Amino acid sequence: MTKTLPDIIEDLPIVSPWKKKKGSPTSVAKGPGGASSEITSKNLQGHLDALSLDDSETCVAKVTPERIYSVACHPSPDKIIACAGDKQGHLGIWNVDQYGGSANNNSSATDGVHLFKPHRGAISSMAWNTSGTSLLSASYDGSVRAFDANKGVFEEIFATYDDDKMYKGKYESGKCFFLSTSAGGVMHVDLRSKGKVTFDQILSEKKINTVSLHPDGNIMATAGLSTQVQLWDVRKVPSFNTSNKMLPKPLAWHSAGRSINSAFFSPSGKRLVTTTMSNTIEILKDSHVASGMIQPLTNIKHDNMTGRWLSTFMARWHPCTFSGEEIFVVGSMKKPRTIEIFSDSGKLLREIRGEALTAVASRCCFHPSAKELIVVGGNSSGRVTVAR
Repeated sequence: MTKTLPDIIEDLPIVSPWKKKKGSPTSVAKGPGGASSEITSKNLQGHLDALSLDDSETCVAKVTPERIYSVACHPSPDKIIACAGDKQGHLGIWNVDQYGGSANNNSSATDGVHLFKPHRGAISSMAWNTSGTSLLSASYDGSVRAFDANKGVFEEIFATYDDDKMYKGKYESGKCFFLSTSAGGVMHVDLRSKGKVTFDQILSEKKINTVSLHPDGNIMATAGLSTQVQLWDVRKVPSFNTSNKMLPKPLAWHSAGRSINSAFFSPSGKRLVTTTMSNTIEILKDSHVASGMIQPLTNIKHDNMTGRWLSTFMARWHPCTFSGEEIFVVGSMKKPRTIEIFSDSGKLLREIRGEALTAVASRCCFHPSAKELIVVGGNSSGRVTVAR
């Protein structure tokens, strides 16, 4: 008999990722799509206005024990599966629609929340593959692990336990991924070749916080403590010169003045959004075809001073475009507590507030659905809030 996620919660390997168990967690399996129509530029604002955080009984749950460092949504078209990674390496999976289940429902004891500990350090980045069968997580413990939703196991797929190369970020692309390191390096790992490293370059003297690949598969954006967003052609990056310690020169760059929390390409690749410690969110236009110094299309004043007890803000794009319109979500220091959604031109489209949002949602993302807007936010007490 096929097991459901609540059935295998005690079977999943937490400390030893090599122990194999049978069973498929059906609560994260991709199902048939609904009958609702897709969101377009004409009805986008209506969907944004309808987002609600007023039901504190169903919109929020304690998903991890410690501060949330990363959030992700399973791509199921008919279920909301929110994932959060915390400071101590816990990974929580919340089946939102199981929250507050009936007494006859086995999930009622956990309210749809299932907690694992696949890492020994903070989980800095997570991403599901497009089919929803595998969740990759990168951690400060120097490892990348994959949660196989069909087998119900975590597997270490890449690791370095050198403290100088802790993984800080990752771009996941199905069978391969890029990741950045605290030593200023970027690597590309190809899982089709048993984890072969096909790209390994030092691109910065300081930590790189994020790496993002343009949809064309050739142009890569890096950002971090160097205070610059840098654009690279992965096919033509020269090797680091060890003799004179000269770093390779990027195709294009933009200086933010202070460190940059994140830089991500939009799904179309026409925009690049950065979140900086200069208290700005900047939008760069067509940076993938630029050369030399780039000036931002839009500079949004935004309080990004989260302090030492909160995770930093990272603006994230919706994975879909809506008749050419692209939007991104970011946390906010405003009171009452707020999650903000902006257009690709920098216009503030929606400030989401409600009884369920009682703390700063530092890390936010969208559900990848093109038919319904769903926003997930994680805070520093391990709580996840869902606006829909």
